[in-house]
Amino acid sequence: MDARQKTRESKNLSPFEHVYEIVRKIPCGKVYTYGLISKRMNKRLSAAAVGWAMNGLGNGKNEDGYNSNNVPWHRVINSKGKLSTQIDFGTLTADSRPDNLQRILLEQEGVVFRNDESIDLNLFLWNGE
Repeated sequence: MDARQKTRESKNLSPFEHVYEIVRKIPCGKVYTYGLISKRMNKRLSAAAVGWAMNGLGNGKNEDGYNSNNVPWHRVINSKGKLSTQIDFGTLTADSRPDNLQRILLEQEGVVFRNDESIDLNLFLWNGE
C-alpha cells in the first residue's frame, strides 16, 4: 500500500474510526496485531491506543455506528501471536458472552492455536493488502 492509499484510507476519519476501517479489512481466518495497525496509521495511535479503540467498540447495540457486530475485533491480537483479552474458560462476561469468545470466533474461522496458546503468525498474519 502506498502513501496515497493510506491517506485516502484515513481521510475524514477520527483515529478510532480509522482503526475500525483497518480491522474491517482483515479477512476471515487471518489476524493482525495492534502494533501493525498503529504502523499502518503512521503511528497516529500507539499500539496501546489501538487496544483502547478495540475496547471502545461496545457490544453491538449501536447499530448505526461501529460496533462488535460490524467490526471483526476478534482478529486483532498482540505481537506475540497471543490474545490480549481475558481468557478464563467456562465463565461468562457481564453480558453473558463466553469469556473466551475471541478464541472461539478465531477457531471457527480456521485459526489454529498452538500448545502455548499462541497463533503462528507465519501462517495466519494478514499481509495488509
